[in-house]
Amino acid sequence: MNDSITLSQKIYLLSLNVKKGGFVSAAKSGLNYTILGGLLFELFENKNIRFEGKRIVVIDKHSENDLYRFMLEKIGKTERPIKISRALGKFNFSMKFILKQVQQGLVEKRMIRMEPKQFLFFKWEKSYLINKQFVYKLVAEIERQVSTGSASEEEMILLSFIKPSGLLFRIYSDRRKRKTAKKKLEKMMVENQVSEAVTGAIQAAQAVAASVAASAAVTASVH
Repeated sequence: MNDSITLSQKIYLLSLNVKKGGFVSAAKSGLNYTILGGLLFELFENKNIRFEGKRIVVIDKHSENDLYRFMLEKIGKTERPIKISRALGKFNFSMKFILKQVQQGLVEKRMIRMEPKQFLFFKWEKSYLINKQFVYKLVAEIERQVSTGSASEEEMILLSFIKPSGLLFRIYSDRRKRKTAKKKLEKMMVENQVSEAVTGAIQAAQAVAASVAASAAVTASVH
């Protein structure tokens, strides 16, 4: 596996349609929040923030990474710890920039290419996988980890984001297999002894799941 691919980038890659490009429908609704959750963990991993319960404490606002620096400026405006859910909400109007940065990182690593599209007056860019084998291998590894109930701490971090991201539908097309995988994942999150890093990732993933559910409820009430 390519260790240079970050957590948020792995989530993005898993959300893409391998054959047709663009995002798989199951991942669309929760993609923004899941990418943000992955990025928050990356800030934790780089010792820019720490998790205290369901809150974030900014430790170091300095980073050479433009995207990390942008996020730290957003969540570091107050000296008090900030709820993970509130931190996620601070980026509602910045997702276009954030996704662009994630995409650019993957383009530079030759994992995806961006193709301009237009319909009438609407213009956008669509993502296409270049390194499809990386994604196939990543999916196979996730299936193995869930099946055996065994995963390293690094693997557990990615697994904690699979359910809230909607990627269970992308990985398990069969409903019965998906239901079984969901139960096994939940069991792994509870029973596996993990470090502070994985605990932080699980807390971020839980906040992502709550935000996705709240967003879906608002959308349903409008229609």
